[in-house]
Amino acid sequence: MKLLQKKQFKSFLKNILIVILLSILISLITTISLNKNFLLIKCFFDAIKIFFSVLPLAFVVKRNFLFKDGPLKSILIILYYLILVPIINFTFKEYYTNNLKYFFSFLSFVNILLLLTSHIILLKYVITDFLKKKRKIVISDIGIVITTYITIAISFGLLYTLLSLYSTTPAFYGISKDLSNFEFYFKHIYFSFITISTVGYGDVYPLTFIGQFLVLIEIITGIMLTNVILGLIIGSGILNTKDRK
Repeated sequence: MKLLQKKQFKSFLKNILIVILLSILISLITTISLNKNFLLIKCFFDAIKIFFSVLPLAFVVKRNFLFKDGPLKSILIILYYLILVPIINFTFKEYYTNNLKYFFSFLSFVNILLLLTSHIILLKYVITDFLKKKRKIVISDIGIVITTYITIAISFGLLYTLLSLYSTTPAFYGISKDLSNFEFYFKHIYFSFITISTVGYGDVYPLTFIGQFLVLIEIITGIMLTNVILGLIIGSGILNTKDRK
């Protein structure tokens, strides 16, 4: 078992090295061929963006790497795309060039597919498999449901952000496009969390039909996870010491 893990780790490091080299090569070739004024700093940050966009693929292709494929791997991928990638993009946005805009659009499409697939795997494990009794209830399910609840909130925050960015009119009351990139994204995440928890302070609310529809879906999903699934898991007696023995 340890030998297998060692081989997997070496293979994973090899994949990361390949991703690093490809990121640098693509950035260098594009920058040199399209720009008369070569700027190393611009090339460097383009390479960073490529690397962090492709890195999850090197992780996904390794089956059962670090732990078994399933909800935990899906959670890591979701959190990676919803937290780390936006922070990197917002932080270094001014350094990126337009040389690779079509390539980045393609990578974004691949990343969105991977993000959606991870959500489907996670929701299938948490909701569908549980209700259909395809697996035994284990105590770790409590943590997985809570983590799923958090990832769903952040995911809807991303959807609200995209809705605001591509809407010709204000999509949300209380969120201005004049905010910094990070604060703009954070405001939508904040709104998503107060929505899924059904707190609703009223300082931010949707102004479009699509926004209102997404809010309804998020509230229903939040209720399903906490009131139904988590309630059934705890009610199953999994926390009872005698039953666990």
